[in-house]
Amino acid sequence: MMKILQQRALPLTCAILILLSLSLFAYALWQWRADWVLAHQQAPSQVVEKIDDTTDLIATLPQIHLFGHALRGAGDMPISNLQLRVTGIVEVASNAMGQQSKAYISMAGEREKIFRVGDSLPYGVKIYAITADAIILENEGQLEKLPLARAKLQFKTRDKEENI
Repeated sequence: MMKILQQRALPLTCAILILLSLSLFAYALWQWRADWVLAHQQAPSQVVEKIDDTTDLIATLPQIHLFGHALRGAGDMPISNLQLRVTGIVEVASNAMGQQSKAYISMAGEREKIFRVGDSLPYGVKIYAITADAIILENEGQLEKLPLARAKLQFKTRDKEENI
């Protein structure tokens, strides 16, 4: 009796496994077709409106210079012809709050005043950068250099008699 049940159970088990396999295969095909239809749909032709200010900001990111403009070599920059004169520069190393360097600038022969990067000067000029030996000005969108005036060194010649 046991042998007969085992002989009948084997084909029944195989039939159940084959039915389960076929139903799993049919379900997989049905899911694949649904995914294929979804993937090959045409995109809607309507234009999506901007939702808020964040999308406007994201749209303008490619035009913004996130790290500022590259400062080309100060030697290549034209010297400003404005009535300004640098009388001193106090250069402070960068810290967590940014650059704190100061420049003493005299305007048209008047007494000098203290300025920092970003300050506005007369004539519509803005201080763009402060280096160790010059101030970089932004004048109508163009960068100009205002060098620190330094006295030229004069060397004395030695007489031959002093060398002896």
